[in-house]
Amino acid sequence: DVERSRGLGDVYKRQEFVDHLAALSPLSPVAYRLLACLALEQAAGQSVAPDIARARLAVVERERVASHLGWLAVFGAQSGSSWIEKRAAAFQLKVQGAAATDVTTLKPKLSTFLAKLQRTPLLAARLSGIGQLLANDTLSGPVARASGMASDTRSDDPVYAGIGFSVLTMTDGDALARLVQRCNEITQSLDLISAVGSVARLEPHSIGAASGTGEAVVETPRGAARLSLTLHKGKVIAADIKTPTTAHLALIGDVAEGQELGNALTGIGSLDISPWEVT
Repeated sequence: DVERSRGLGDVYKRQEFVDHLAALSPLSPVAYRLLACLALEQAAGQSVAPDIARARLAVVERERVASHLGWLAVFGAQSGSSWIEKRAAAFQLKVQGAAATDVTTLKPKLSTFLAKLQRTPLLAARLSGIGQLLANDTLSGPVARASGMASDTRSDDPVYAGIGFSVLTMTDGDALARLVQRCNEITQSLDLISAVGSVARLEPHSIGAASGTGEAVVETPRGAARLSLTLHKGKVIAADIKTPTTAHLALIGDVAEGQELGNALTGIGSLDISPWEVT
């Protein structure tokens, strides 16, 4: 609940609200900025031009690449693989804020790194069977897709459909599957960015003094985030948000209970829980 957790008892102007929602998750601010823009625009009965919609898509996909690389860097540090940590972190820095052409240029080297990572000796033996989760309605994002669920709100978006998006899945639902899932999604996101050819800063469409209610959903790097809000004379007077971390917190016991400490930490880490989304 945004109003409770962020103190939004006061009325918020359009840009103030977008900025506050983006600040909710420092790990994926772009996705939450888009979420705010979409909900505001629906409440005001507004829409954006197709080229702007595609450029928005590309900047969210760039953030997905950076977020998954950040997760890989943490995984490398946790598993004692310094080369994974350093290479993933270096690629993450290059991707953040890069133009679409620069992101595309990075693809060959990044693809080589991801392939080498997945061939790391003993990686499969170390991660296979750890933190295994069966498909169920509480799963979201890469965690759900690694368990065989075609759960991805992008599949309902005509803008994504227009550039050939399809849902990628794995089947085993363990820590290894979640690692491979994120690697595959990095490659897919790079392809989507190349298909669009441009990225743009996310700004809400002009909503004037509109009043109404709006809802939106965005597939963040961790799963679906949903927002509903009430707009009164161009200002947000109430809002409610649901994040993927909210659901995944309940999975910690499932992946850690009865496991040795190292395996428990690996299982929890594979969920990619954002501490900012908790609050």
